[in-house]
Amino acid sequence: MSKGSRRKRATRPWQHPDAMRDISDLLAATTGTSQSDDDLELDGYEVRRVDGRQVHKEYLCPSCGNVVPEGEGHVVVWPSGDSDLRRHWHRHCWRIEVRRSGGASE
Repeated sequence: MSKGSRRKRATRPWQHPDAMRDISDLLAATTGTSQSDDDLELDGYEVRRVDGRQVHKEYLCPSCGNVVPEGEGHVVVWPSGDSDLRRHWHRHCWRIEVRRSGGASE
């Protein structure tokens, strides 16, 4: 095995200690929601707003296929009761999905 392949293995993101950190801060309910958060709600889904200061890696938005860059605020969405299906969306992409799916819950 060459030294180069060992170095690549050691730098894989899932082997980094921070990759296994507690994600409760991402799943915790925000303290005070603004009026603009009302258009993020959709029946049957849990939606959590993530502040840009909490984002330390890139995610792929399932709607547009583009990267949600490190440091950009976004939303984490999953079907109610199944947090294993969490997905990170751009806020504007999720708003479009909510409108497309029948509007915000009341």
